[in-house]
Amino acid sequence: MPRTFKTEALVLRKKNLLNRDVLVSLFSERNGKVIVIAKGVKKLTSRRSPHLQTGNLINVQLHKKNDRIYLEESNLISGFTELKKDQEKINILYQFFFVLEKLLPELQKEEAVYNLTKSFLVKLSKLEDKKSILTVYFNKLLRLLGYTKKDHDFIELRLIISELINEKLPWFSI
Repeated sequence: MPRTFKTEALVLRKKNLLNRDVLVSLFSERNGKVIVIAKGVKKLTSRRSPHLQTGNLINVQLHKKNDRIYLEESNLISGFTELKKDQEKINILYQFFFVLEKLLPELQKEEAVYNLTKSFLVKLSKLEDKKSILTVYFNKLLRLLGYTKKDHDFIELRLIISELINEKLPWFSI
């Protein structure tokens, strides 16, 4: 991995650190899941802060120093605003991204999973019947990552995923 590089990425999760810094989990086509430190993002004057919302598609410039990766610049490509107007769709988005963040290995290119995730976001934005989308996309995700070869119903998927990540899932009502 070069010291400084640009890439397109999806924001999977962010976690506040001490002071004004944030730990951001990004998913890029080129580098897979990347955990980056965004220095000073919690400042009121930060231009990067609005870009780093879960579910946003952004262009980023990252810099590797020692064993850490830092966010230098970010530009919003899409905030999927139509999707974020519907609380039920937001819950579905968070469930999918929670599982994705837990299952993806760090710094391993997963081009097919990245494309599946972008497809999921577009489909979720346009979808009227939201009930089955998680079942369909969790099945596709588990097949692409090599965890299963056949489709499962939603209850089976919850059990499989819980076992894979050794954690009870925070399921919202859908």
